[in-house]
Amino acid sequence: MDFVAGSIAGATGQLVGHPLDSIKTRLQSESLLARGTNTAPSSAYKCARNMYNEGGLRAFFRGLSLPLCSKSFEQCVAFGIQSAVDQLLEGMDVKEGTLRSGLSGMAAGSTTSLLLTPIYLVKVQLQVTPKGSLSGPISVIKSTINKLGFFGLYTGAVPIFIGTSIGYGCRFMAYDKATHVAEQSFGFGRIGSVIVGGGMAGMATWASHYPLDLVSSRMEASVALGGQQLTMTEHIKEIYYQSGVKGFFRGIGPCLLRAFPVNATIFLTYDLCKTNLT
Repeated sequence: MDFVAGSIAGATGQLVGHPLDSIKTRLQSESLLARGTNTAPSSAYKCARNMYNEGGLRAFFRGLSLPLCSKSFEQCVAFGIQSAVDQLLEGMDVKEGTLRSGLSGMAAGSTTSLLLTPIYLVKVQLQVTPKGSLSGPISVIKSTINKLGFFGLYTGAVPIFIGTSIGYGCRFMAYDKATHVAEQSFGFGRIGSVIVGGGMAGMATWASHYPLDLVSSRMEASVALGGQQLTMTEHIKEIYYQSGVKGFFRGIGPCLLRAFPVNATIFLTYDLCKTNLT
């Protein structure tokens, strides 16, 4: 049941958050296009305006089809693995609380990253390229394999694995803590505490691993945008050289703005599905 509820929750959350995710990815990858120029980085508003001028409202949903399916699969795996590992830890007499939630969350994150790295690569490339340059997911896959071979589909796998493991550990720890505080300290009912807990969990996820997500997005985008293919370490050095520490948090505003409603939706949908389908 955890797998089914997670699948429905993931698809619902992706519909809510894809437009802001597209803006975030464009902002993260923008500096790749500005290499060797004095072009100033744009704001989230300017980025959104440029996207709208390129393709209207449809531009914000470019590349949605694959993430919609992958997000459904991702949350199916994440909630299913998290629940299974949580039960395993319970059987090992690990006390219920943030530690157990964190360990089960890390297991869920590492599993999803191994399965979904190629999907992330396709999504990012469709988001950062102009309409018409890549016709769809199959076009991205063919182009990537032609350029880098089959394992090119796993570009960015290292920062994704590390970041997703950390992020999902923080996600379930934050959810456990926030729902408890909302219920016990503020008197929220079940639905209210799930909304608050889910929203805070989403923000904690992204805040904890955003720099690694930025690096992986740049690595994935560079395959489509051309230029030299840099390693994770080389991208980190380039970001720091270009913008200093603040460069690792470029685009975090739209990301956190998106994280609360998307994850509140995901956790609420998951909770309602579990309640009504059992």
